[in-house]
Amino acid sequence: ASRAREAPLKLSELASGYVQEDDFEHYAVRIPPSSRAVKVIITPIFGDPDVYLSFVHAEPDDTTATWMMDGIGTEERLLRRQAADFCVGEPCTLHVSVYGYEASEFKLAVYNATDLSSGGDPPMCAPGCAEFALSDGICDGECNTTACFYDGGDCLVSHSRGTCDWRTRAGCPSSWIGDGVCDEECFVEECEWDGTDCAHSQTDEICHPGCMAGWVNDGECDEECNNEPCSYDGNDCAHAVSDCYHSADGADYRGQVSQTSSGLQCMRWSEQYPHQHAVTHGNFPRSGLGGHNFCRNPEGREAQPFCFTTHPTVRWEFCNVPKPFELCMANEMPHAASHGAAEPCTIDGPAPSGPLPRFRAACGPTGDNSTYGAICSRACCNAAEEAAMRCPADSTHRREYTTYTMDVQWSMLQHGCRSCRVYKHFFENAHMLRSPAGAQIQSLISNTGVRVLLVAGAILLLLLLAIICLLVRYVHARKNYALQTADVEAGSESDADFSASDEDDDGDGGDDGERAGRHTSRGRRE
Repeated sequence: ASRAREAPLKLSELASGYVQEDDFEHYAVRIPPSSRAVKVIITPIFGDPDVYLSFVHAEPDDTTATWMMDGIGTEERLLRRQAADFCVGEPCTLHVSVYGYEASEFKLAVYNATDLSSGGDPPMCAPGCAEFALSDGICDGECNTTACFYDGGDCLVSHSRGTCDWRTRAGCPSSWIGDGVCDEECFVEECEWDGTDCAHSQTDEICHPGCMAGWVNDGECDEECNNEPCSYDGNDCAHAVSDCYHSADGADYRGQVSQTSSGLQCMRWSEQYPHQHAVTHGNFPRSGLGGHNFCRNPEGREAQPFCFTTHPTVRWEFCNVPKPFELCMANEMPHAASHGAAEPCTIDGPAPSGPLPRFRAACGPTGDNSTYGAICSRACCNAAEEAAMRCPADSTHRREYTTYTMDVQWSMLQHGCRSCRVYKHFFENAHMLRSPAGAQIQSLISNTGVRVLLVAGAILLLLLLAIICLLVRYVHARKNYALQTADVEAGSESDADFSASDEDDDGDGGDDGERAGRHTSRGRRE
């Protein structure tokens, strides 16, 4: 389990640590008012640790961190005081969380880098050791000092010259190259791009140095793949997409305006210099961010599309993009909301990708075959949330997604992990399953055969209801017909009686007239 509190870490102190997979180690570093900048550096001895940084939130994670360090191998991050959220108050504390993407042993340090904040020539931390020599993958004797953090971590890990181990910060044993497994640590030029391990097949070629074959059309715009040989990362970088959009705040804008209203050039969203930020694809997976510098407005957080600028003193500005629907052609109008960089639930290709395959890969098998480490991991929750944003609208794969989602929810309950926000409503109602009867219901619903019977029963019930409705309508119609027939017969009898009465009246009148005639005649004779 994670620590209940943050461990104190002094400036320039070298901390050694170990973090289990999908777990955290938390640290707190007091930053003096005189410090104009600090540098955070982490070196993995083995494994792949990620770092989350914040001056605002204690024990930061991927949802609360201001800065992230989630690359491979030794990483460093320079934080300047003029950056947003740097030392929001005094005393100033930098909160550092080390997350185990996999079980990892690491070295961590935060040291004063005030001299680097001016942007001038980097000072030497030791005679003969320049800043650019740190963390270059080679242990330089001049930099192997405490002040230089042991050459930026290069001298903390023993490397074997003659293989590609010593040329890479993460360490790639020669035995990993060409072993049939794509190793991201080896996917560098020095290690021959891991042989052909990172291609879809042995006959495939890497489209561009640094771009793994599986990155194209994976839903994220990768800077290394955003080029012509890699087809501009497939659909991920919104290449050649029109400026048609419909949202008033431009949250769905996927055009290619890359300058601010004042004419400043935009930074790539995947970069952190000259301005550090947390507006990344990882935090806003549906906002069209990544390895490009087109203006965007992730989730409508601003009034209109914007970007971080390449100007060192201007952090960000709004962009002068067209108005909603202004440049839409007639056939684009109905699709403006989803136009550009829209990703289906599954992308077809030699190696299917997209939210649903990533969801399956992150959470793994379900039911009795599920394991706690996968089904309860943060990666599983993140993948589930991303899939929930896309897959319900994909009619082709919606049923497949829904079935797997239900299996994941039951498996999470089975392991007692209920931290996924996307399933909050489901977990809130899970108390209904705590009783023995509820457990039996859960077991039954999880059974595929019972699901088929339930569906068949539901269909039969609908048919029965339809038959009942038809019978009711038939009985009602017969009743109305009988009433109408009785009314007609009653009306006929009434007309016959009325006619007979008229005839009788006419006969009596004739007799009276005849008698009156006789009286009249007799009176005249008299």
